[in-house]
This record gives sequence, structure tokens and C-alpha cells, in this order.
Amino acid sequence: MRELNISTFIQVMQIGLKEHDTQFAAGTFLLEALNQPDDERFDIYREDLSDKKISLLVSRQRPVPDGIKQASLVPELAQAAREYYENKVLKDMNPFRKDDVLNQLVKVIKEDKEIGDKKRNELLDFYDKGQEGRFLGEVFLYVVNRPNKPGDDFVGFEDAPLIAEANYECPICHKKLVDTVKNKPIKRYVITHIFPEGLSKDKATELSSVYPKPKDLEQTDNLIALCDHCAEDYLSDPTAEEYQRIYDLKRVLARNYKAKESVNAVDLEEDIRIVLDALANVDDSVQLVPLEYEALHIDEKFEAKNFMLKTETQIKVLQYYRYIESIFSESETDFDLIASEVKMSSQKLEKSGMSQSDVIEYLSDWIRNKTNLGTDSRPACNAVVAFFIQNCEVFHKDEVSK
Repeated sequence: MRELNISTFIQVMQIGLKEHDTQFAAGTFLLEALNQPDDERFDIYREDLSDKKISLLVSRQRPVPDGIKQASLVPELAQAAREYYENKVLKDMNPFRKDDVLNQLVKVIKEDKEIGDKKRNELLDFYDKGQEGRFLGEVFLYVVNRPNKPGDDFVGFEDAPLIAEANYECPICHKKLVDTVKNKPIKRYVITHIFPEGLSKDKATELSSVYPKPKDLEQTDNLIALCDHCAEDYLSDPTAEEYQRIYDLKRVLARNYKAKESVNAVDLEEDIRIVLDALANVDDSVQLVPLEYEALHIDEKFEAKNFMLKTETQIKVLQYYRYIESIFSESETDFDLIASEVKMSSQKLEKSGMSQSDVIEYLSDWIRNKTNLGTDSRPACNAVVAFFIQNCEVFHKDEVSK
């Protein structure tokens, strides 16, 4: 889902402008709506809109300039911006692409859940009434007041595979990609497009001469985790040499990560089968406890401070969940009996106040001891615990929320 922010607005509008059809030209042209009045009273709001600043805005590496944002709150300047979009921006739109642009903006407005219902309806009402210039002007005034940079301290769960691929450090300068401050994970990385978005035609041609532009810029092969500084330095003005270096770095990271995980999988799958076979033969004749309760997604089950633990668990789930599930389905094992035991043990540990990492370690040892297997089976036992975390027997709503 795309967010309605200045980055999205510039990119969508760029494809529909006749004269201002490059990233820099489109960005400056659109922002000049709040940067153009020749009145000394408003000089305080004026901003120098350089090529680099526009590039960083589009790549979401910087917020909307304070002057532009403050100008939008001045009634006289806000009205001038509406007239600017009516009289200048609308007239520069390619008649063959105008409807495409408007439809894209409408789609983003409808999909962005952060927009309040009242504001969403207000914006769409201008579009429905055919007031195209007013619609664009109001959308512009709205987006300059929306956050443009992703939250500095938000570590996206979907970013986990790319962070792990880089071994949790920037592949260029080797700084840590995630810090822990006051027991909370702090994001020090940017998921960066190797072939960047919104390049000028000349720059896109320059980079494509090294390696072709991907058909889909959002595909994993075109994404790499870099530290904030390296990402900003690269995206501000990517050269062909830098593009080739980062492209090659990505290929090495992806190849090494895939090879490492493949080797681990070959060794672990047989160990997992041994653990599950042994676990199936354990007969404590325990009383079953109910397995039906409100399920949580795996990213809801971990406390914020346990980002690394959550990442490691997610990777194990991605690799081995289906394999473990298939073993259970192929065997005559009483799955409910095993799941019930795991759940009872987990609940006791969670209620005792143990940390989540200690709960996982204890459960892994518990499985290993019950099956009378040696320490070599620990990785396989960890994978089995990850399976039961995903399958909802480990970590529960009332305990996680505490």
C-alpha cells in the first residue's frame, strides 16, 4: 500500500506533466506553489529547492522543508497555492495522461488508512465534482503536512530477511543496522533501491548502461539494507560506478546468504525429523488443554525490545514450518497431545515472568531432554519451538501484552 506523502505525489504527478517531466523539474514546479509569491512578508518561508533536496524528498530521506510546511498554514499562501494548481499545474498536464494521474491519486487516497475519513471524503469530493485543479491543490496542501520520512525508530518486520542477508551490518561501512536503546530496537538502516526510483532520463540511461533497469523496482533483487548515511549518500546522486558497486555487493550478499541457509537446511531437516520422531514416542498421558484461543500473528507475539529474537524466529519459520507440518501430517503422531504439552509448558514459563528469550531456550531444552537427545540436536529443537510459536502454542495475548 502506498502512502499519500510528498514523495508519492511528486512521482505520480511527474508522469503526467508535459514540460516538467523530470524528477527535479517536477519537484520544483509542484513545490513552487508555496515558494513563489514575490512579497517580502513571506521571504521567511522561501526554500532553496536544489536537485539534491528534491532527490532526497522523493527517496524519503528527508522531510518536507519547514518553510514549505509553514507556508501552507498561512491562509493567503494556501489560497495562492490553490490558484497556482488551477492556473499553472493543470495547464501543464499531458491531456493523454491526466486521467491516469488523477486516477492514481484517487487510488492512493482510498487505500491509505492513515487518512481520516473526513479528509478522504473531502478530497474525493473535489474529484467527483470534476474540480480537477482544486483537487490537485488540496491534495498538495495535504501532502506537505504529512510525514515523508519513515519513522526513525520503526523496525519493519518485513525488513527482517534483508537485514539478515546483510548480517545486520551495512555492507558498505559495516555499521550496525539496528541499535538497542533502552531495551528498544532503533532503526539505523534504509531499505534502499539499488536502481533508484524517480531518476532523470539521462541518469536512468547512465545506470542502465551498467546493468539493465529491473522491470519491478520493488523486487527483492533490487533492494538492499544500508545504513542511513550510506543510503542518503548513494540516493542523493547515484553514479554508474556506485550503482555497479552496490549491485555487485547485493549479488554477493544474496548468494552467500542463500548458500548458508541451504547448507543449514540440509543438515537440520534430518535432525528435525529425529527430534519429532523421538517427541512422538514420548507418552506422559497428560490431560489435553484446549488449543483454541485468539491467535496472534508472529510479529505481534514479541516485545519491541526482542527484534533480533523475532527475526531469528521468523527466519526459522520461513525455512522449516512447512517441512515440520508435513512430518506431522505424514505420521501417526498425536499432534494435539504434543501441542497441548508445549502449550502447558509455555504458559507456565510465561506466567512465571521469564523473558521471551529464556522461554524459548527453556522450551528447546525441555524438548531435547524429553527426547533424550544430545546437545547437537539444539538447533533442530529451536526450529521446532519456532514452529509452535507460529502455530500459536507459544506466547499468548495476555502474557505478551503485559
